[in-house]
Amino acid sequence: MKYTCWALSAAVAAAISSSALAQSTEFSGDLRFGYYSFDREERNGTNPDDGQWRLRARAGLLWTINDTYSVKGRYAARVHHEDNDSEFRLYRGLNGGSSIGPGQSTLDELYVRARYGNWDHRIGRFQSNNRLVGVAAKSFSRTNSTSWDVGWTDGIQSTWRGPNGWNLTGIIERNDKEEGPSNLRRAPLGFDKSESRATYYLALDSRETDGLWAQRSVDITYIPSSLYYNGYAAGMTEDYLGITGRLATQVTIRNEMKLVSGVELAYAPDTPAKAVMNLPGSGDVDGFAWQVSINLMDIVPGHSVGFVHGENDAGWLLSTDFGNNASLTEVRYARRPMSGHLLEARIRQREDLIQQRTAVRKRSEQDFYVRYSISI
Repeated sequence: MKYTCWALSAAVAAAISSSALAQSTEFSGDLRFGYYSFDREERNGTNPDDGQWRLRARAGLLWTINDTYSVKGRYAARVHHEDNDSEFRLYRGLNGGSSIGPGQSTLDELYVRARYGNWDHRIGRFQSNNRLVGVAAKSFSRTNSTSWDVGWTDGIQSTWRGPNGWNLTGIIERNDKEEGPSNLRRAPLGFDKSESRATYYLALDSRETDGLWAQRSVDITYIPSSLYYNGYAAGMTEDYLGITGRLATQVTIRNEMKLVSGVELAYAPDTPAKAVMNLPGSGDVDGFAWQVSINLMDIVPGHSVGFVHGENDAGWLLSTDFGNNASLTEVRYARRPMSGHLLEARIRQREDLIQQRTAVRKRSEQDFYVRYSISI
């Protein structure tokens, strides 16, 4: 984190030196609260269930220095109705998870931005997402701060907006040795090798979303010397590469109602051994993942419903939204009563694809939430 802070301080100093007076400051914030419950069948035969009231609050300040440079910081906190661990600090990573814990708070954005010509750069801590469009938008490669989560990306991001309607985005993301990366990366990925301290991400996305195509996107994630394919104890690593593509269409049915349908495919050529993933058989696990999304947008103005089903082999290790070796089925309803307000209700089913060798049964979970979000 200290190297990120030094780089951020240098960028701020350079931006300020180019302009003596800030043009403007702008406040933004959002509040999300609701109830979440689950009923789970664990692999060891137990059946836990629980319900929680949850809240996430974020408040940010954008300082526009001039037409090129701006600086943004944002405070974010996550709270449950019980079992909160009150703490505020600048976390270097998320210790293998996708969010800080309940009761904790941090800065989930702190970056300098430079925009000129066709270029858009950020350095510091920022949000980065590339999700399949829909009511229940999900991704196999890049998701920050989904649901009630508080997450981020530490690094450098550059986007070039091509004249042909396509964006090319590159990210160099910092991975901390002790606390891990800021994005969720699943075992047996590890970051104690010096080469693995950076994740390299490249995406090509179309900006044209007015016609038939609602989304066209392909991206590559590369993490050198991070895959402990025979387990951490063996100590041997390979580079991990993930390739993802998304395609979605939109068709007007009547008035404002649209049918939005999409598919996302992902593939990792190098995967860990089945023994490492506690799965039966010999050789390596598969590295395929896929999801389909079908949505009716604005059935009546402001009311939408979406369906998602996806499956993720044990060798795809990059998704926050989909656990590896698991299937997911979700139905979500969304209602926008006014600008900046969103009511959502979700029912979701998740289950292991292949039963682990030492498990009594497959793990299965049903969960439900209803939540309300307000943004200003």
